[in-house]
Amino acid sequence: MKMLSIALAALLISTVAAAQPKELKKIELIVFRLDAGTAAARDQGFFAKEGLEINVTVTPSSTEQMRGLIKGTFDIATGAFDNVLAWSGKEGPEIIAVAHQTESPTLPLFVRPDIKKWDDLRGKKLAADAVDTAYALVMRRILLAHGLDFDRRDYELVAVGATPKRLESMVAGETFAGILGAPVDKDALAAGMIKMADHREVLPDYPGSLFAVTRPWAESHRAELIRFLRARTAGYAWVKNRANRDAAIKLVARDLKLSPQGAAERIEETAAGPLNVSGLDSVIDLRTRFGFKLPMGNDVKKYYDGSYLKEATGK
Repeated sequence: MKMLSIALAALLISTVAAAQPKELKKIELIVFRLDAGTAAARDQGFFAKEGLEINVTVTPSSTEQMRGLIKGTFDIATGAFDNVLAWSGKEGPEIIAVAHQTESPTLPLFVRPDIKKWDDLRGKKLAADAVDTAYALVMRRILLAHGLDFDRRDYELVAVGATPKRLESMVAGETFAGILGAPVDKDALAAGMIKMADHREVLPDYPGSLFAVTRPWAESHRAELIRFLRARTAGYAWVKNRANRDAAIKLVARDLKLSPQGAAERIEETAAGPLNVSGLDSVIDLRTRFGFKLPMGNDVKKYYDGSYLKEATGK
């Protein structure tokens, strides 16, 4: 009888222990803006199923984001591949891209309403996130096609921060042009800004934003990174499933504080799948064209690793 009681007690303890939720591994994710696939993976429990809890921070600038990633304040970052190129090995460890976050973007160049022609930008201050990375270089390439050369000091670049900050600077009259992508492009039009061009006329293969990590973190947290990518891929599949369309729009609109139309657009731009290496190469070409020497050299293979996504998805 005593042995039976002990056995029952042991069974009860094991049952209760099994019923206790496992502690989730926290992943610190820093983004310019959260994508629909990641939002769905969090809301639908795909991350939790993989034993992960995702804490999202919105970055005020690429400089703060990359330094936070390098210092280990954040585990995973999303942003332009150019930031990976500029920061890998610059102040610490190598940084690598591991997966797409969004499709190839539309990067429109907006100007203040008092700018009527390209030559009106001569001698003006133009808004950038950071003056030597990503969309600042895209803007330089667009302007070069229209006869304005940064190296000739035809204009000045001012680092004001992420897209909303760039629009604020332009509205205030502090700067006169900037790359203002979705969803801020709609706010720009409402504020009277004028769209002069977009990147596709000069950089048709420029890739969308990516998930990036430091190489040491990826190597020491391989299992967590694979689980993150597997869950995020499941979130992507969920929002792209036409059967979930209405629910996905409601979820994204609520979590990302967007209108239903804005949520639908965010769903459409969400991407997954292997990295587009030719697109990554085009970013290296742009950077080297403007005379920037990459800390890790010009071999694109040093800046990405597709093995994590391949293991996560089996593709």
